[in-house]
Order: sequence, then C-alpha cells, then structure tokens
Amino acid sequence: MSDETPKIPASFPRSPATNRARRAPPSPTPLARASPPHPATTPPSLVQTRDVSLPPLVSLDTLDAPTQRLYAVGFFVLLQAWKFYDIARLYTTDGDSISELWFCSKWLVLDGCFFWFLPLLRIPWLTFTPNFTLRAIAIFSVVDIFLSLKYEIPITAILGGLWKFVYDREVSISEKSVKWYDIVNNNSHIQGKYTVHILPEGAVKLNPNANCFCLGEGVTAVNLPIRINGTNPIHMQLARIDFETGGADMIDISTKEIKKMLKRAEKDEDQKLQVLSYSVKQPGLYRLTKVTDVTQLDVRIYRSEALVVSCPKATLKVSPTYKRNKCKGDMSDLALQVEGLAPLQITYSREMKGKPTVFTVQSIHPENFESPLLAGFSSDGTLAEQGDATLSWAQCQNIPVPLNESLGFSGDWVYSVDKVSDACGNAVDYNAAYEDGDYVVPRRGSLSQNLKVHERPLARFLGCDPQHPMDLPKGTTGVLPIQLLSGQDDAPYEVEITFTPYEKLELASEHASDAAVKLHKLKTLNQVVSIKEPGLYSVKTISSDFCSGDVMEPASCLVITPPEPSMAMRSDEILDKCTGSSIGLTIDLTLVGAPPFELSYRLIKDNGNPVIKTLTIERTRHQVQFTPADAGHYAYEFFSLRDKNYANVKIDPKTNHVEQTVKPMAGATFVDPSPRKKACIDQPVEFDVKMQGMPPLTLNYELIHNGKRTKMTEANITTGIHTIRTPPLANGGEYALALTTVEDESGCQIFVGSEAKIDVRWQRPKAQFSSVEGKMSIRALEGKTVDIPLRLTGESPWDVTIRNLDSNEPAKQLKFSGSNAYLTVRDPGRYKLESIHDNGCPGTITESDGTFLITWIARPMLKIAESSSITKGGVLTRKDVCEGDEDAIELAFVGSPPFTIDYERTFRPEGYDSKRALDPIPQRLTAGLGVATVRLETSQAGVNRYRFSRIADSLYDGPQESLVQNPIILEQTIHSRPSTSFANPSKVYKYCLDAGAGDDIIPIHLHGKAPFSLTINIKHFNTGKSDVINIPHIDSNIFNFRIPSHALTLGSHAVSVLKAKDARGCVRKTVEGPHVMVAVADMPTISPSSQQTNYCVGDRISFTLSGVPPFAVEYEWNGVLMKAHNQPSEFARVAEKPGNFTITGLQDSASDCKVNVGLTHVVREVPSVRISDGYTVVRGIPEGDQAEIHFDFYGTPPFTFTYTRSEIAKKGSKPRILEMHSQTTDSYKYSMFASQEGTYEVVSIEDSYCSYAAGKTNSGRKR
Repeated sequence: MSDETPKIPASFPRSPATNRARRAPPSPTPLARASPPHPATTPPSLVQTRDVSLPPLVSLDTLDAPTQRLYAVGFFVLLQAWKFYDIARLYTTDGDSISELWFCSKWLVLDGCFFWFLPLLRIPWLTFTPNFTLRAIAIFSVVDIFLSLKYEIPITAILGGLWKFVYDREVSISEKSVKWYDIVNNNSHIQGKYTVHILPEGAVKLNPNANCFCLGEGVTAVNLPIRINGTNPIHMQLARIDFETGGADMIDISTKEIKKMLKRAEKDEDQKLQVLSYSVKQPGLYRLTKVTDVTQLDVRIYRSEALVVSCPKATLKVSPTYKRNKCKGDMSDLALQVEGLAPLQITYSREMKGKPTVFTVQSIHPENFESPLLAGFSSDGTLAEQGDATLSWAQCQNIPVPLNESLGFSGDWVYSVDKVSDACGNAVDYNAAYEDGDYVVPRRGSLSQNLKVHERPLARFLGCDPQHPMDLPKGTTGVLPIQLLSGQDDAPYEVEITFTPYEKLELASEHASDAAVKLHKLKTLNQVVSIKEPGLYSVKTISSDFCSGDVMEPASCLVITPPEPSMAMRSDEILDKCTGSSIGLTIDLTLVGAPPFELSYRLIKDNGNPVIKTLTIERTRHQVQFTPADAGHYAYEFFSLRDKNYANVKIDPKTNHVEQTVKPMAGATFVDPSPRKKACIDQPVEFDVKMQGMPPLTLNYELIHNGKRTKMTEANITTGIHTIRTPPLANGGEYALALTTVEDESGCQIFVGSEAKIDVRWQRPKAQFSSVEGKMSIRALEGKTVDIPLRLTGESPWDVTIRNLDSNEPAKQLKFSGSNAYLTVRDPGRYKLESIHDNGCPGTITESDGTFLITWIARPMLKIAESSSITKGGVLTRKDVCEGDEDAIELAFVGSPPFTIDYERTFRPEGYDSKRALDPIPQRLTAGLGVATVRLETSQAGVNRYRFSRIADSLYDGPQESLVQNPIILEQTIHSRPSTSFANPSKVYKYCLDAGAGDDIIPIHLHGKAPFSLTINIKHFNTGKSDVINIPHIDSNIFNFRIPSHALTLGSHAVSVLKAKDARGCVRKTVEGPHVMVAVADMPTISPSSQQTNYCVGDRISFTLSGVPPFAVEYEWNGVLMKAHNQPSEFARVAEKPGNFTITGLQDSASDCKVNVGLTHVVREVPSVRISDGYTVVRGIPEGDQAEIHFDFYGTPPFTFTYTRSEIAKKGSKPRILEMHSQTTDSYKYSMFASQEGTYEVVSIEDSYCSYAAGKTNSGRKR
C-alpha cells in the first residue's frame, strides 16, 4: 500500500446503470464524482435500472481481454500489410484506370468495414465512440484515394533532406566532422537571467475545492488540502469538532511540519499559489483558525471547513434458516446491511442464467432523521450552521434493507453488492478491477451470495395405463415404464408407489382399501423399478434430493399375466397315383398364444439319429407338408413351442407324434442343371444322370442329329448316379441327348423330360507359314525383329510348337489368339512348325508350308585417311596448329548412301590437367557420297579429341544399329596466340612538364612461349598523332617499357600494344586493345575566396584551387601541420575555435609535384556575456523597491549588448517582451538597477571583431 492517504472526493456518484459481467476486488476508494443528490423525503425504494453497457461479444471467460486486443491489432497489421503489397503491385505494374478504381474501392470497403465492425465486438479499450470511428474511416478513405491516384512521391529527395537535417556536418580546420549549427548557436555565449517579483498580499484557505473525506477500512488517514497564496507560513492552527460531543479539539501545526508540507506541495500554474496537505486520522469537522507568516503577522483566512466522516460500507446478510439450495418458487431470504453518513445509496446486482441485472436503492436513512444533507450538500456557508450544534446527523448510521423475492427460474442466482455511497459523495465501488481488465479478485462472502435453484421433479408412466395394460409373463420379472423429469444434479430421487394385486382389483383403475405402499430410492433418472406380480401400480409422490415434485398423468399402470401357448394337430397321407403308395404327409396345426410362434420337432428316418428342425408360424392356424425325396420310414415328434411372451413351452412328444413309410416314384435327371458340352469330331461324349426309384431301373433315351433320332436303352441300373456314354460323333453340328422314360422294379414306367446339348466341331485345327512376296524367306537388318506371317484355323486360342533348326535351343510352345498371327523372331535361321492344338482339339501341320528362312543384311563402315595423321596407341594424332588456323580431315564410307556420322569433340583447355576435360560436345555429319571432309575446331587453345562412334546409312539408321564396334579417335593440339597485359591498367602515369623526360617504367606482362617481339603505339590526344616503337627480341615474360623523352608532350597520352609474336610463330594483332594513360600536367595554384584576414569562430574559410582535381592541401593550424586529401576545386573549412590558420603547400592529381604556399588567416573568438555569473536569479521585492543586475563580458572591447524585459512566463505560454534596450561599454563589467517586475535577459552581444545573437544563425564576424 502507498504511504500517501488516498483522497476521497465529496459528491454523490452517478447511479450505476449496469453491472459488469466480471467481478472486481472490494475497494473503499471512490472511483468517481457526480452531481449532488436530489432532495428525498420518501422512504427507500427499489429502482431497477436498464442495461446500458453490454459485455464483449466474445465472452471474457472464453478469450481474455488482452488476447482479444492482440488478435484485433494483429488483424489490423495484416490488413495493412496486404494493402502495402497491393500498393507495390499497383506502382510497379503498368495498370490502367480500372486497376486504380478497383484498388480504391477494395480498400475503402475493407478499411471502412474494419473500423465500423470493431466497436461491435466490444473489446475493452478498443470500443471507440461513433465520432472517432467516423473520423478514422474518413482519414483512411482519403489516404486510400490518394494512393490509388499513383502520385509519384520523391522518396530520394525526402530521404536526402532528412539525412542532411539529421546529419548536418561539415569538416573543421582540425579535420573533424562538426555541426555548424551547434558552433554558431552556442548558448554558452549568453548565460543567466534576472527575474524581479513584486510580492502580493497573502491568504490561506482550507479545503479550497469543498471536498468531503472519509475514514474506514483500508483508509486510516486522509490529507486535508490547504491552499496558500502569496505568503510563507510558519505556524497554523486547526480546530476539530467531534460528531458525538460537539466539542472542539485544537491542533497546532509547527514550523517543521509546515516545511515538510511545503516540500510535498503541489505545483500550481500560478507561482503564487501552493497547496499543502495535512494528514488527519479522526473523523470530525475541521476548520482553519489561525495562520502566521515569516513576518509574525496573521494571514487572512478564507471561511472554509473540511468534513471527515466514516466511509460507507455494505454487506449481504442471511437469516438463521438460510439454505443455499432452493427450489423453484421459494423466496430468496436475503437482506442488505448499509453503514455510513445518511442518506445512503446502494447498488446491487442479481445475475441469473449469466445475465446480470442492476438495482439501486436510494435515500436510505433512519425514520425521523434530520440532516442538512437531505436537501443536498452545499459549499455555501458552514455545515455547523446548516445542522444542529452537536452534528449528530454526521454520525455513522447502520441501516438494514430487506431483500426477499420469489425464485421463479431454475439455475444459479448470484446476488452481489456493487457500490455504496454516502450523503456527501464518498463512494466504495466493490467492482473495481485491476487495470488490465482481465484478472478479478474473488468477492468476500459478505458481499456476494450464490443460490442454486433446482427444478421440481416430475413423474408419469409411458405407454401404460388401465386402458393399455402391460404384459408380465408368469414367473418373470418386469420393469415399470416410469419417466422421471428433473435437473442433472438433483439425485437421488424418492418415488412412492401404491400396489394392489390383480386378484384383489374390483375396477382396473381403482386400488383396494388394503393397497400396499412402497418407497423406492433411485440414484439416477434412468434407474428402473422392477416388479414380479401383476396388478395396479400408481405413483403417489416424487421428490429429489432438494425438492418435492409433481405426479403427472397417466399416474397408474395395469399389469396382467398372459396365458401360456398350446397346440393341436391333425395329419393325412399323400398317395402316388400310379402305385398307390404313400409319398408324404399333410399336417394341420391349431395354435393358442401370442404370435409369432416357433414350433420345434424331431425328424427320425429309419430309426436313425433324430434331426431337430423349427417352424416359424405367424398365425394361429397353419398347414405343413412333408414329402421326402428318398424312400424309408419317417417319424415326426413335436416337443417345444414358443410365442411372443413365453419361450420353450414343453409339448408331449408322445401325443404330438406322426409316422409314415415313403416309397418315392421312379425318375431320372441330368446332374448338371443346364447340360451342354462341346466335342471334337469323331470323339464320344459322357453325361452323369441322377436316378430315383426302387432299383433295378431301366433308362430309355434318344440321340438326335439333323432330324434323325437314335433310340438307346440302358437296363439294370442300381446306382444313384449313372453315366451315359455316346458313340463317336462323326459329323459336325449340334446333337441333342433326351431322356424319355424310366422304369422301376414294379414295372411302372414314368415319363421324364430332361435334355442335354452337344456341339461337335466341323473340322480339325491346322497351322502353316504364309509367303512374303512369293518367298518363304526374309532378308532383314541385323538386330531387328522379324514378323513371320502364320495362318491358323480352328477355335482361339492356339498352342503352336515351333523350332529353329539352325539353333541348338529346344522347341518353344507359343500361344496365339488370332487366326492371322505373326511369329516374331530376332535370330536368323530356319524356323519349322511341329504341332498345333486349339481350344480343346489337336490339329495338323501342312508340310509344304511348315518351314521359313531368316537372313541378315551387312552393316555400314567408316575409315580416315592415315597419311595426314600419326597413329600412337590406337589414337590418330594430327599436326599442331595455332589458335584460329584452318584445318580439316577426309572420311571414307562403305554401305548404302546417304550416310550419317555421329561423333563427339572433347576439349581440354590449355593449362588444364591432362586427365581433366570439359563435357563432350556431340556433332553430326551427313554425306551423300562415299567421301566427306570434316572441318576441325581451332578457335580455342588446348587439345581437341574427336571420337567417331556412330555411322548410319539408309538401312541401319537406329541408335543401336549405328554403333561402331571399334570407335575411331583423332587428337589435335591448338597453341594459343601470344597476349599482353599491363600490370596496372587503371593507373594514370603522371609527369610534370618542368621535370624533364619521364623516367618511370610501364610493366607489360607477356603470355606465350619466349622469345617475343612487340610493336607498341603511343597516341597523343592533343595533336592526334601516334608514335610506333618496335621491340624485336624479349626473352622474359615481363617487359619494363620506358617511354622515350621525344614521345612526351603536354597533355594526355595512350600507350597500347599493336602486335605480339612468340617462339611458335603465332601472332596476335590488336587494334582497340587495352591501354594505359600517361598525363603530363602544369603546376597547380590556390587563391582565397575573400580578401579578409580576420575570421570569427563559426565562419567558413574557403579557397579556389586550379589544376587537375582532386587536390592535396597542406596547412598549419595553431602550430600543428595537417593535410587534406581528395579535395575538389574549392577548399573550405569551418572555424570551430580561435587560432592561426596558414596554407603551406598544394598538390594536384596530375603529377606528384608540390607547390609551396604561404597564406595566413586569424580566427577570433565570439564574445560572451554573463548575468549574475551565469545563473537564473528570481528575487521578490516589495512594491517601490529596486534590484541590482550585474553583467560580465568576455572578448575584445568595446562591447555593445541588447537586453529585454519580458513578463513573467506562465506555464505553457510564451512570455511577451515588454521593452528592449541597447548599451555600449569599454569595460568588462556593467551594472544596472531595476524596479519593474519582469525577466531581464541579454539577446545579443558584439565586440570589436565578432557578434552573437541568441536564437539566430547569422552570428559570427562583425559586418
């Protein structure tokens, strides 16, 4: 906590209109002031205020305020970055007016939408007023329109001006970088000022703003303001009037305390006024009774006083029977306790379902209470005169305010005390939050009460009532269909249920007099209530852990027991018409119960193992037929029945039992349900037939082809599956095999109608080679694939066996799908067909067309004439040539023209490693005859290797076919031509005209094989003539060339090499080759820009230089030799301090010749003046008295100075000059007397040589 006591302003606060969504820590310090209260004579009333401020659109619980602000600012920055990207595109592309209009419209909408929708989010600190929003939209719209017009902004000029403004520096005589403005505007030349005050009459006032103060929790002391005007007090006396007794206590403030108060005093705009603070710790009415100043005189005291009372306080009280958990419709049972200076005002909030509502109770005071503050607080007159003499109305009042209302909605209810204020405006805001607006200190229990309002539970039956009873099968347990409706956290529940057994019911909807009542406790809403007896069940009461509930209709459920299922059956045999024997049974079933039914029975054949089967029946009457396919004795035993309510009800199998002996009829069918087969010519076909009846059996069938029927019979068949085999089918086409009759042991013949189809091929498959251009042979290119035509007959696909008679490889079996196929081969030889088999049938080979011959055509060849080359290690070496010389070789070809030759040239530059070469360069040559010439590449020095790897003619032109088995390699060396270069090509060789012939050397580097010969050209720019010099023999690679004296004249010359030759005989000529410059110049000169010899500090000393820039200037400054390099045609320096400045030497860039000079100038110091030794003096004098002002001068007399008298400056305003005077003196000191109020200061000073004016840039040399 701070050491200073917080001030509590005295006025009524505004009635709060809303409660913020989040709570703040309790604070006794008032946060606002407002107008005085209106008169109130009515008792306290409850006033509900409307909401005028809404919480943020995104809840602070979801996203806190700083994060929302960060996202909003980040989005704005990204939006502007996007705009700058569009600006860059707009300014860097040649757009038309449409793109400018689009840019303007786009950003007018985006910027406007951002500033328009930002306040709608209600983010703390970013909820701008409509006025600010409209101004921001207008400013950004103007900027967007300006940018869309694509005005050219002189960025370079602006940056240059800013750089000159920021880094405005010049070179001084001492070769330092200085600011000329700082030198000529040195405030140390004029220092000090003298201010004269005319002292006024003093006065003192306590509590000048008529505030009201309070002491309470967290506030142990308050500071009473005491304003003093034009006086220096040394003693003060205060009187405190007690609220209880009305007596006055005197408080003396000593000189020591007053000095401490003066140190802490607030600074006022008016220097005569000071506000002191005196700390008090007791409530009461304070008055200032006596003040004495340093002259021991009483200071006039304005009539005033300060009221210090107890700070207001409020709490929430609960009754002794208070419970936090309430039921819907209960009363809140709360009260507000208010303490402080009456009449009081309290603001509290009620939050329900997250929505807060604020209420204000005004004019809270006891009955028959009288106070001057009931009519409003006024600073006119004293409070003691407005009230009674004892000030009992200012005592702290403790007043209860009942707060009891019906809780009509379920959920969380929160009552909170927000703010309390007393009669003179002291307020405590319990919603004061931390400055970041995010973290909230939890409320104390006495300031907030949370209520949990629960829903009352409801109960009813679903799908069951006396008109629609529920089935409960005998011996089972059921679940009552009770539906419970209540809150999520209201468990456990208690349900009271009344039960009357079914046999005691007189009416289905009324209980017996001795009905049983049972209480069921349920832990969840979904927990079930189990029952075992039929009867009438009714819900009597329902309650949760917190509240009693209501029972809704239907409130009763009738439970009955359904009967068990049963069955009755009757059976009849099914007899064969031919034999009269039994072939099956028909059973009629009559069922009792609730469908659907499941009837289980055992099937026993020939006293074997029983097979259990089940029938599903949807009705109460059903008929079922049993017709076994096989002969034998069958028994059916029904043993179990199941319906909707009962499972596995036992049935007597002895009573429900049926038996029969079955002799099935004779019959025959094909095993394949859709029999159809394909057959080769002259081959038999087999079919499997399933036989039925008492063996032995006789089967009659017919084979039908081309309208002819062949009858066949097979007797003594005893097996269930019999195979029929036809004779070989000699004719092609479709056959039909039809089963006609079957006869069993009784001789009863049965007609059957099964039929099978047979498709017989018309011919055998065949294979043969087809001739090509009337020949059974082909000549093809080596390595190429050859397609041999093959002709096939039959059905696809074919499997053909082929052998190469000229190869040791075994025969290959290939599959073909087309009748006109091709055999693809890669090897030469005689190919022979050995066998063929198509889709199901073997075939034959035509001997005359069963063999085919394949042969190859010879490849092309390449040769080089060896007379012009030497062969070394399989590589042809060509004679050496110079770079750029012409050379060629001759090639010879064998094959079918035209020819195409592919070769590669690999180049290794001169000086490279012999194992290192550049990437090969592919090249191609086309020749129409058997001979061609290849031009060799000699444009670069090094070694060229040619590799001839491919040759193609009109037949062999593929990439693989044109490969040469033994590539031909040719190699040739190309020597570089000699070259020259100057060691320092950018250097200008300088000579003085009066220094005689040049004795400097010009180094020239020679590249090639020594010895060399050179031809050098010297061109004169002034005359346009040239001198040619020949050097016949140079043994080294560096030649130091000396220019002959006869070749140099005044002006510039260019030296270049025209021709160079080396020991290999290679020559290089250059017309516009590299050159170096030689300059022969005259002596430089220097002259001052002004004829004066005396300068002041801050002046610029400049000289004019003639010669070839840049120059080197040597000079002496205060006995120190200095040198300035790289100077232009004007040499200028700023004089930053007094001293002697002498130019001693000059040198230009035309040569190394130096000129001795002797130009001397004197730099004088600027004069200075001090008022009162350079200090700022403020002196107060009584009206009519005088003050003496002293001036001290520095410089060379006589001195002339100008001073002004201006009004005493007020804070934030510029003083006005009242008068101005000038004086001249030959002395270094001067004095004057002043009797008028104001500030005296010097504005300009001038001595024998120089002058200085404050705030002006033309100070310096005296004009």
